[in-house]
Parts: sequence; structure tokens; C-alpha cells
Amino acid sequence: MEKESYKKYLDPSFIANYSNLKLSTDMVLQGFMLGIHSSPMKGFSAEFSQHKQYNPGDPTRFIDWKIFGKTEKYYIKQYEDETNLYANIFLDKTQSMSYKAERSEYSKLDYGKQLAAAISGILINQKDSVGYGTIAEKLKVYIPPKSSRQQLKTLLINIDNKDTYNSDKTINSYEDISLKLTKSGLTVIISDFLEDPEKIIANILLLRKRKQDIIIFMIADDYEYNLEFKNNSTFIDSETGEKLVVKPSQLKKSYKEVYDNLIKKYKKTFTENKIYFKFVTTLTPFDIPLREIVLIRSKRM
Repeated sequence: MEKESYKKYLDPSFIANYSNLKLSTDMVLQGFMLGIHSSPMKGFSAEFSQHKQYNPGDPTRFIDWKIFGKTEKYYIKQYEDETNLYANIFLDKTQSMSYKAERSEYSKLDYGKQLAAAISGILINQKDSVGYGTIAEKLKVYIPPKSSRQQLKTLLINIDNKDTYNSDKTINSYEDISLKLTKSGLTVIISDFLEDPEKIIANILLLRKRKQDIIIFMIADDYEYNLEFKNNSTFIDSETGEKLVVKPSQLKKSYKEVYDNLIKKYKKTFTENKIYFKFVTTLTPFDIPLREIVLIRSKRM
């Protein structure tokens, strides 16, 4: 990984794509989701998390006078249960996510990284706690939620990590994810979901029992989704290396029908279970799913 390459996610041209997505103070105070509210502090009922600079209106009883004595600056102790929202973002880094058609600007994984980075930035800018996990055949990396600016840097570095895993399934990672969801909150899963839909659905529904509001982003390469390739194209399975020469024009109709039925199955089942599902391709402006999240959540408040 190039030194500090994560900073591209903080580049003005990148930020411009989603900086106009402003979550109102009311939305944040209400938890950015149904049923999640910050807990009033009583002094010693929650675990100390971090310090933050004092702002007018903050409770003076939490000022750390030891730090004031050393720095002559006011900082208050912030506790875990003060956070507006606990969110976790899980990104699929199996080999299939690395697929990128010749005419595509992004691979599926590139798109997923940008989406994860933008969500992290938006939530942490609202002082929400955000965690991040990389999934493949198991949960490979996990960073527990925090709300500090340093946490954003940590998340972006890990999101930007170039590692992918030679695995074709994420099913087993959901049990690992469930064990990490110790607080009610928001869980975002970003994947191509090209697996057994019955198993995927069953595992994600189990996460609802962890008192999670769940947002699913299913990503496809646009040319992969529409099967827009030349005849006698050679397709290579990114996970097994198997090669197959086909005529896409002869398969396109049946292929699209199978793919669309998979999307419909996910959308129907998840929607019925109050899970937000969004299918996007690598040609979808990535601020669109972010904008939809803000709009949908604001309508539900």
C-alpha cells in the first residue's frame, strides 16, 4: 500500500461528491435510525472512551481538570454510551469483488471502498461511532466503533488496504460479525452477494436479532451485469482460474433473467424484513446510494 494513499478519500474532488449530504442535528440526536438514542450520562454508568475538546453547552461536570492543569485547555471525558449512533461497515474483499471490465472506471471493490469511506466520513463528522470490518471466508479485520478523528484515519487506511482474499464465499463471516455486534446500532454490508441467496439471507436475518438496522449494498460491474462483451470472449473465474469461451449474445437474455431474479429475491426478502437493500453498478454515481440512505432514514424518523 502506498504511504498515506488513504488520503485520496479526503481529496476535495472526492469529498465534493458527498459533502452536500448533510444529516440534520435532529436526525443525529434521534440516532439516524429508529430505536437508537443516546443515553443520558449519570457519571459512572458507562465505560470511559476518549477525550474531546470542550464546547459551550457540554456538561461541565465531565471536564478533566488534570488535563486543564497541564494544558490550560478544557477537555471533557466522553463515555461510550454518549455516542449518537453505533455503526459498523463490513466490506467484502473476496476475489470476485476485484473484477473490473476493460471499459469500467472502477472494480466492484474500488466502488465499495469509496462507498465505505464516504459513509465513514459522514457518520464520524456527525460524532457517531463507526467501526469497520473486512469479510471473506471469515471476518478478516475488525476495528471496533469509535467517533474520533483518529478513528476516521484508521478506518480509511484499512478500507484502502489492497489485500483481497482467494475465497468465493462470505457466509461464515456472518457468525463472526454477529459476535462483534454487542450494541444496538446500524450495520452496513457491501458485497456483490454472488453466493447462495438462501444462505446469505438466513445469515443476514440473524443479525436483526442483534438489534441492528441493516443496510445492504449489492454491487455489480455494469458490463458484467449487462453481459456487454464481444462474442467468443474468454471468461476466467477469478477465484478458481477456470476459463470458458462463450458467445455473450447467445446467453444474454437467460443470463440477465437469472441475475435480475437474484436481485429481486434479495430486495423482496430484505424489504419484507425491514432491511434496506440497494443494487448499484460501478457506473452508478456513488453519492446516489448515500443520498437515498439520508432520504429514507429521514422519512422513517
